[in-house]
Amino acid sequence: MKKVQKIAVLLLAVILVVIAGCSSGKPPKEALQTAMMKITEADSYAVKMSFGLDELEIPQDAAMQGDAAATAAVVGMIKDATITVDSVYQKKPLRTDLNMEIVLPGDMEMKLTVPMILTEETLYVKIPQIPMLPLPETITGKFIKIDLKELAEQQGAAGALDLATQQKLGKEISEVLLKHFDEKTYFSEPKAEEAGLPEGLKADQIISFEINEGNYPKTVDTVVNQVLPEVLDVLLKNEASLKSLNLEKASVEKMKADLETNKADILDTLKNDVKAKTLNVTAAISDGYLSYQSGKFNVEASDKESGQNMKLGLHYDVTYSDINKAPSFKNEIPTDAITLDELTQMFQAPTGL
Repeated sequence: MKKVQKIAVLLLAVILVVIAGCSSGKPPKEALQTAMMKITEADSYAVKMSFGLDELEIPQDAAMQGDAAATAAVVGMIKDATITVDSVYQKKPLRTDLNMEIVLPGDMEMKLTVPMILTEETLYVKIPQIPMLPLPETITGKFIKIDLKELAEQQGAAGALDLATQQKLGKEISEVLLKHFDEKTYFSEPKAEEAGLPEGLKADQIISFEINEGNYPKTVDTVVNQVLPEVLDVLLKNEASLKSLNLEKASVEKMKADLETNKADILDTLKNDVKAKTLNVTAAISDGYLSYQSGKFNVEASDKESGQNMKLGLHYDVTYSDINKAPSFKNEIPTDAITLDELTQMFQAPTGL
């Protein structure tokens, strides 16, 4: 079952990267790629995003590795959870302000609001008030200051955020992905009234990308035989990209070798033990930029020998606005933020440690 889970997650990750580009008058694939690159190259924009977990079922053997009751409680808590994010991005100097709200439904609904500020070298996270977990007044409402360079060095990764390297890598991977998914099989251009766009959004072109039961077997062949090997080659050719992802060249080379060695088993497992019930994305393009995208995913994986099942269902939507306009940041960079070391000392102090 572990093999099924890993392969299912790998396939889903690739598909998510593909449709993340779904980001006028051009053919769908060309318009998609152009709009994707334009939004990543924009000097600034605002984003509103919502994410919902519709279905979650994990195998019993995975739950039994820990406390089954605790695992069931966590799964029950995050199922039907929603996350909304309002953010403002600026390329130079790099800064992103975002406000994340997490709602866990149920008899005792829990809502957490977490403001964050990201710069090239620092991440500030405001400690929220957490129901049923009272924190000292000296901590709640304070920003934690996280040195990204220091944190990366501790984890053996690159220091500061390398936006140029990440954009270049994203462009190269998207080119590999998109060239293998033909327009007739996967792409369509729905009418505005069918696309479910936000009220007031004017789109020059609307594109839909869909993987269904009919084209899923072909998708598996495409991903395993063409997409994954080329994506791994892209990574292997660029040391900076490997470093930005905290990957070792040897581990990527092993992944490629394992893929080739186990290709027949991987194809068999994906085609027979994994079902893509719903995998679709609708994207809107305005003035050449990605202005909206929404997606819905529902994937199941099973192991015939053990009878174990895994289910994952989610949906999301993202709206971009104020592209290349002067960004409006609501928060000032905090001058009284506490470091992670100081936070640790605050928690230790009451225990006398």
